[in-house]
Formats: sequence, structure tokens, C-alpha cells
Amino acid sequence: MLDKDVLTEFPIFSDVPETSLERIAQIGNIVEFKPQDVVFRQNDLAKSLYGVLDGGVELSLIFKDKVLKTNIQYEESILARTEDLEKPIIVDTVGPGEIFGWSALIAPGRLTATARCSEATRVISIPAVDLKAMLGRDHSLGYLIMQKLAEIISKRLQNRTEKLIEAWGEAFGLSKI
Repeated sequence: MLDKDVLTEFPIFSDVPETSLERIAQIGNIVEFKPQDVVFRQNDLAKSLYGVLDGGVELSLIFKDKVLKTNIQYEESILARTEDLEKPIIVDTVGPGEIFGWSALIAPGRLTATARCSEATRVISIPAVDLKAMLGRDHSLGYLIMQKLAEIISKRLQNRTEKLIEAWGEAFGLSKI
């Protein structure tokens, strides 16, 4: 269980009435992570909404590529195989007062990035099934939270787009054009 005052540190909960904050605090808890711990992986089922109390979390997309590896020993002996290569691209960084794992509240409930702690990090964790039930019973609260969530998603999509354009530019040498 959380102290309801902890929730007020997050803009998504800033306009939530006191009684609703108390109900949300009752279902949440605090989780601690070490540097490089993975909170969740891209495409996993989203189970909780998270918020950073202190520390930092990097959100990255994992791109997969097949690479042809060859081993030529003699003209008659050529060994070739493909290897799967994974490359993470950090598309956003989440710090104190920010939430992540918003996919837990939106269908289909699959995570859109991998979240890895860049340092020792404490987060609040709110189970999505309980929070969604609460938002479904209290439509005013649901509207308020979803409106704030839409702002966060919009910002994240803009950051992701900028990072991907930058990465593609580097990969294809677009800065030379």
C-alpha cells in the first residue's frame, strides 16, 4: 500500500480527488530495482502502471536483424549461417514524477518498449486490472486519468518519432544529403 501523498508527485494524479487518491494508494506498492534491471520487455503483457519515485528508466525499442556469417576455410569449404542480431534504441528516459507502462491501461495491453533501469530506481506499481476496474466504476475519474494519459502518450510518440528519424538518418547517411 502507498501513502496517497506519494501519488500527488505525479502529474497524472494531480487533479484526482482525495478519496480516489486513497483508493488508488490502497492498490499500489513500491518496488526497488538495481541498475540495469529490466522492469519489463517489449511485447510482454502489460500488468501494471509504473511511476518513478527516484532513479531513472530507459525505454528502448529492440530491433531484430538477420546477419549472414561466413567462414571460408578453403575454396571448396564455405560455411554460411545466419545469426539474429538485436539492437536496442533508447527512445525515451523516464525520471522522477513520470509514469511508464501506460500500455497496461490501453487495449491490447502489450508493452511497446523495453524498460531498463539506468541507475538504482524506486517506482510505484499499480496493478492495471484493479486500476481499470476503478476507472470503469468511476467514469469521471476514468476520464480524468485517460485525458492525462493521452497527453503522456502523445509526448512519448513524439519523442519516439524524433529518435527513430535520428537513428534512420545515421543508418542511411542522411546527414550527408
